[in-house]
Amino acid sequence: MRILDRYLLGAVVVSMAFALLALSLVFIVVNLIESLDRFLDQHADAWTIARYYLYFLPEIIKLLLPVTVLVAILFAIGKLTDAYETTAMKSAGMSLYRLMAPILLLCTVVAAGHLYFNGWVVPRVLTKKFAIERQYLGRNTGGVEQQLYNLYLRDTPRRIVAMGYYDLGNKHGKDLSVEEYSDDHFPRVVRRVDARSFRWDSSSRRWIAEECFVRTFSAGSLSSSYYAQLPVTLATDDARLGTLQRSLEEMTLTEQADYIAFLRRGGRNTRQLDIAHAGDYAFPIANIIVALIAVPFASVKKRSGLAANIAAAMTLTFCYLVLTKITQALGMDTALPPTLVGWSANIIFAVVAVVVLLRTPT
Repeated sequence: MRILDRYLLGAVVVSMAFALLALSLVFIVVNLIESLDRFLDQHADAWTIARYYLYFLPEIIKLLLPVTVLVAILFAIGKLTDAYETTAMKSAGMSLYRLMAPILLLCTVVAAGHLYFNGWVVPRVLTKKFAIERQYLGRNTGGVEQQLYNLYLRDTPRRIVAMGYYDLGNKHGKDLSVEEYSDDHFPRVVRRVDARSFRWDSSSRRWIAEECFVRTFSAGSLSSSYYAQLPVTLATDDARLGTLQRSLEEMTLTEQADYIAFLRRGGRNTRQLDIAHAGDYAFPIANIIVALIAVPFASVKKRSGLAANIAAAMTLTFCYLVLTKITQALGMDTALPPTLVGWSANIIFAVVAVVVLLRTPT
């Protein structure tokens, strides 16, 4: 790596660290002003409040990192441009593309780290944040409860399951009802199991219904049988019940994919979840796209200087976020693949980046 590359990377990294720190502090202060009264009303101590914002910080970084990258590049390259250093680099034979190379490499590394951070680190921390919110802020923000009540789910397209109560700790529940149907489109009950209690057998990985009646409907006739114990095969296992009580924000990307596939097997329309899941993968790539826009923009000297760069950063960020929500909402009513809808904002901004890059003198 050349000295000039290290110089450019150093300027961008320092600006990125400063921007991330400043934006995070602003975010925390605004939220603290909004939530402090509730914390004090619930007699939360200083350590609880500190832990809450410690757990909140990864979510803030997740949201702000592309903005931080954009602001940092505009500020760092804009400062070099105002000092005529980018002009000197071009005069020495360095093209705009060569100037961008180390910055794009840095942003690619940031995007990969951002994807892992968003998909596998933030969900685990959010569980702890949500626990504090439920206790002190009175917010119903997900989380896994040990006792589940009145749980209804479509286990498969032809099977409906109802559980009156289930304890995730001792793997035992009460009031199990399982209805099986003959057809997806014109359903008719063919079998029903009603159990006073049930439990999860970890060794056989099956549900065991206790004190249960089995009713079978066939050709207009009804037969009924009683069993002290009866193995019941369901697509939903004990681990799945714990997952169903968590919000998507608390699931890793692999857990999200598994959860969505489970809902799809049960006949649920998962298009909205598929789009959001694809968007979670697309969001970190914004770190690269903003670099493609920011470097050419900041490399051209403007009369307004850094003020124009900061205004451009805010405008681009706002447009990206708005466009993401609009494309995902419109994509719900189209026949486009969910993955394409989730990536559509990135695709549009990538086209804008290419246009900006081609129109900038190299």
